[in-house]
Amino acid sequence: MPAGAKILVLGDIVGYGPDPNAVIERLRAIKAHAVMGNHDAAVLSPALLDWFNPHAAASSRWTSGALAPENRRYLAALPTFGKLGRHRLVHGSPRKPYMWEYILEELQALEIILAFGVRYCFFGHTHLPRIFTLQGEQIPQPGDWIALPEAALVNPGSVGQPRDGNPNASFAVLDLAPARVQYYRVPYDVQTTQEKIREAGLPEVEAVRLALGR
Repeated sequence: MPAGAKILVLGDIVGYGPDPNAVIERLRAIKAHAVMGNHDAAVLSPALLDWFNPHAAASSRWTSGALAPENRRYLAALPTFGKLGRHRLVHGSPRKPYMWEYILEELQALEIILAFGVRYCFFGHTHLPRIFTLQGEQIPQPGDWIALPEAALVNPGSVGQPRDGNPNASFAVLDLAPARVQYYRVPYDVQTTQEKIREAGLPEVEAVRLALGR
């Protein structure tokens, strides 16, 4: 990794997959800069599961029971939003409480950008690679660098749970000088992950959806 580069993680570190401890230990080892997602919060506070569908709630309960104490402490210490200079990192939205709002519509995004000001907010939650600017919504494709205007909401997509119909892991590389972003889609061993999900006794839907990217 280039000198000065950072790994930024926009929440939902755990809650779906069969290896929550391994994931957290990897993030700790590389000193990733992470924020808390709603699934991370629900693993720590079971009362939040009332907001989840039955499959997601069952996965979160399993994850809570599987977590090592030191990894539970790691999740509990995560902030609800992070800073990258004057820019922000959140799971759901730059509007409080940061974890629960889904940014999906152009007018919704425009309202947020106008209130947020001339800076960037990097978010997750929807599992969809998207860029929202004052000019509207862009569905970015892997390949060339995409120049960013002065204000934007940027979602890199999801590494472990893509929801745009493409099962390949989605992430993005950010350069702030000049301001630009580059998207990537990388295949991984979906079948092995599905087998681990089934062996753990997690809901079948969590295994099936990986191959569909839904």
